[in-house]
Amino acid sequence: MAITAEKAPYGKASATLTRAFDAPPTLVWKAWTDPKMMAQWFGPRDFTNPVCELDVRVGGSLRIVMRGPDGNDYPMKGVFLE
Repeated sequence: MAITAEKAPYGKASATLTRAFDAPPTLVWKAWTDPKMMAQWFGPRDFTNPVCELDVRVGGSLRIVMRGPDGNDYPMKGVFLE
C-alpha cells in the first residue's frame, strides 16, 4: 500500500483509501455504507463504536464516536462530497 501526503489549507483536506478485498464488491460496499456493519469493524483494535450514523448521499453526513478501551470517546464527523 502506497501512502502519500500533501499539505492542504485548513478545511480543504481529503482522504482517499485504496485496498483490495477478497470479497464481492456488494459486500464491501455494504460494509462501508451500512451503519450497523461499519460499527462492527471501523476503528483501531479494541475500540467500539457506540455511535455510527451514515447518510451516504452527496451532501450526506457521517458521524462516528469511537470508544477506546480506556473509556474515552473519540468523535468524528464529515460530509460526503461525491
